Amino acid sequence: MYNFLQRLSGITSFAMSTLMALAVVIALTTPFIPSSPSHTLTLQNVQTTTGRMVDPFDKQSRSAEYARLTFDLDADLTSMLNWNTKLLFAYLTVDYMTDEFNTNSVVIWDRIIRNERQARLKLRRHHNKYLLRNFAKTFEGVSPANLTLYVNPVPYLGIMYDKPLTSVGFQIPRPVKSSK
Repeated sequence: MYNFLQRLSGITSFAMSTLMALAVVIALTTPFIPSSPSHTLTLQNVQTTTGRMVDPFDKQSRSAEYARLTFDLDADLTSMLNWNTKLLFAYLTVDYMTDEFNTNSVVIWDRIIRNERQARLKLRRHHNKYLLRNFAKTFEGVSPANLTLYVNPVPYLGIMYDKPLTSVGFQIPRPVKSSK
């Protein structure tokens, strides 16, 4: 007859196999939970200026062009929060093309959302949090750009994916040179 340790091993093995199958089902079905976030993104103003990059480690930095965006964002992301969502990572990117590189994507703003109160975003006349500068240090020859809102749901169990919500097209202007 079976002893106590053999019976305990059989029960534990069955429980672990069941939990693993349940974890796989959860991981595969979570991205298909319906969500309908409401969102509005409006670009108010785009300004470019020429200046010197503040980098204490780059002693030979030259003058470069920087863009400052002013935008309004209204988003209700509460429908994306479910029982398997640990947090939401929302971010804005500026995507454009140049002659040297086909794809340029710069993150200019982000926010970590942990609860339903934080999932209601209402930003008015907000500026980019991170620097927007082209790799060539000038915006000359830059094609029209897109400002895109992405949301990345981070699950407790399963895969992470980016969900683009809305996009606004705009042109990055050249800085106005002052005549002296």
